[in-house]
Amino acid sequence: MNITNQTSIEYPSLKALRLHLAVFLSVERIGRKASDVWRDLPWKRFRHHVFRLQRAIFKAQKNNHKAKVKRLQQLLLQSRAAQALAVKQVTQLNTGRKSPGVDGKTALSTKERLTLCQKLNKHWHHWKHQQLRRVNIPKPNGKTRGLGIPTIADRAWQALLKLAAEPAYEATAGKRSYGFRPGRCTADAQHLIFTNLSSHKNGKDKLILETDISKCFDEIDHKSHAQWSSPTKRGPQRSQTCCESWRPW
Repeated sequence: MNITNQTSIEYPSLKALRLHLAVFLSVERIGRKASDVWRDLPWKRFRHHVFRLQRAIFKAQKNNHKAKVKRLQQLLLQSRAAQALAVKQVTQLNTGRKSPGVDGKTALSTKERLTLCQKLNKHWHHWKHQQLRRVNIPKPNGKTRGLGIPTIADRAWQALLKLAAEPAYEATAGKRSYGFRPGRCTADAQHLIFTNLSSHKNGKDKLILETDISKCFDEIDHKSHAQWSSPTKRGPQRSQTCCESWRPW
């Protein structure tokens, strides 16, 4: 992925600039033991700094300030705090951290994590993906489902992009969408269904429609979908309009 037309980034405050430099110096002090450097990084300050940027992205997207959203996203992507949190997410917190990609690497040592942070900082705007490791997962019906596993470095870059893209998406996402969203789970969907099927909501007169598209991601035409979703074709606008007009209750 290539991110072109980079603009000069203005830090929202002097404190943010100092934090950025502090992270840079902390990661670059290779003279210390790598495990000590990684352990002593101010993770709480990192999370607070990233959250402030995400909140600003959310507000800008809500107000439809597209240029500001792009500028803030670039600021977050090149933030050492966000890069360190992305590496920590995929190497220490994710359940799939022990699943290797084509390079055979898994959770990484502390020194490798610091090196990956440096790589993200240097190549975040022109990252080159490695090939996926193909694994066949058995299904209950006896068939298998193909799964592509990226390298842990590619997963770190994806986690970094997620930090920047998620607040912009959340600003316009549907209120009744619960899958793979922060702060939401199946219990929220269950509560909505229970509430709207109760007797005082005339639940006996309502139906539940359950659908499943067979081999959805295997059969879908990704080129046509990308063309349909292009802003020049007004794909997102049509999709958003359809989602807003459909109300099951």
